[in-house]
Amino acid sequence: MKKLFLFLFVCTLIPMTLRSQQSMTAMFYNCENLFDTDDDPLKDDDDYTPDGDYHWTRSRYWDKLDAVSKVIVAADEDQAPALVGLAEVENSTVLNDLTQRSALRGADYRYVITDSPDRRGIDVALLYRRSFFRLIGQESLRINLKPYGGGATRDILHVTGVLENHDTLDIYVCHWPSRYGGAEQSEPLRMCAARRLRASADSIFNMRRKPYIIIMGDLNEGPDDPAVREGLGAKPRSRGAQAADRELITVMDPIEDGSYRYDGEWDKYDQFILSGSFTNGLGCTEILEAGIMDHGFLLMDDDSFGGRKPYRTYNGRRYQGGYSDHLPVKIRIGF
Repeated sequence: MKKLFLFLFVCTLIPMTLRSQQSMTAMFYNCENLFDTDDDPLKDDDDYTPDGDYHWTRSRYWDKLDAVSKVIVAADEDQAPALVGLAEVENSTVLNDLTQRSALRGADYRYVITDSPDRRGIDVALLYRRSFFRLIGQESLRINLKPYGGGATRDILHVTGVLENHDTLDIYVCHWPSRYGGAEQSEPLRMCAARRLRASADSIFNMRRKPYIIIMGDLNEGPDDPAVREGLGAKPRSRGAQAADRELITVMDPIEDGSYRYDGEWDKYDQFILSGSFTNGLGCTEILEAGIMDHGFLLMDDDSFGGRKPYRTYNGRRYQGGYSDHLPVKIRIGF
């Protein structure tokens, strides 16, 4: 009987061990002006039409889709990423073409996109694979910048779903207001976006017994900048310290390089910020690693400042057929 009990006990442990070794990749990518070629009369997208200043032809559009799909595929050597946050996408048309008519068509991606009042018509979106993530809800968080002198901006996308291990996951995809006009002058706009996001995250903290929150996006702020530390209330991930489930933790702090380069200097504007439940080792779902995708094909020589910089689609108005002015960021999640 003792041997039988031991055998049954080991048999129950084996599937639990195998399950704990499963993982998935989540990534975020500001893909820089992923427009279709049609003129939207309600948006300022004239530059990205065949007759516009950028001469945005169907051929260039399809090359751009191929480029974005190549980047997504490169995020995980074993399988397509389970979750892909995107910024600067125009509409559902480009997402349908990306998921159904590119190299991603076999990955069974579905998508959710905002419909923001942004002047240029660019939005944020989430691609998800249903074999990893079952969608149960979505909303767009509108940001009112008028009291701070700002105009219409991108909504924050909030998506809720369930993972394979039945944990509920809340994902926020962001593209906070830019630094146009100066970092200090535009700081109140990003602070407004941060506080709007924090209010929504707090509602999740109050609702979930074990909250799992992923914030991903181009925040136009580094991990130590005011809107992240003060407005959002996100804390650095401290080695050896245990975070509370209901804290927000920045995870890009230890990474030396950045995802965006300006005048020869790298910045970590593209970020992942997670609830403490991912980092404290007390739950079934945890973060295994975080990093910036710096594959060689995403970079080019920086002739002005030395070193390397992101290989963009356009250099000014000169088409060069690259990828984006941002590098993608990713995390790997174990469950």
